[in-house]
Amino acid sequence: MPDTTTLKGKYSAAGEGNIYARANTATCKITAADTNGTYEIFDEQCKPGFESRLHMHTKSFQVCYVVDGSGEFQLGDEVFHAKKGACVNIPPGTPHKVGSKEGMRMLMVYSPPGLEGMMAAMKALTPEQLRDGALTSKILSDHDTVVLGEGSGSKGTGSVLG
Repeated sequence: MPDTTTLKGKYSAAGEGNIYARANTATCKITAADTNGTYEIFDEQCKPGFESRLHMHTKSFQVCYVVDGSGEFQLGDEVFHAKKGACVNIPPGTPHKVGSKEGMRMLMVYSPPGLEGMMAAMKALTPEQLRDGALTSKILSDHDTVVLGEGSGSKGTGSVLG
């Protein structure tokens, strides 16, 4: 059990947080530091037509709660159409991808955390570095993410976001 004696509560208003914009806009509302490395929470705005790459996390659970819109979640061989109010639990080692034809907003919880570290590392790369598949694969691997396949329309470089 993590030591919680030094932790404080946190209020994160609408529009506040650490913002990472690439294929989508993901805002880290509660960071790993806020929870002593227990979990992190993201508010992600998925653009219409978005599709992630097939990937998995080796250690982290990922939970997605659809706040608005809808999307398709592939977990292994199953595909779910998740509408507003749906919740998807993705255990470690489960190949998954998400897409949304019309756009969707979802809250995502990662435990243990790692997504923000990956997003920060990817944001720091130059456009040339983003095209270096070996470099981006290493960054993803260092942050608990293994890419297993491409999304439709993917350029084959960058993060799981395509």
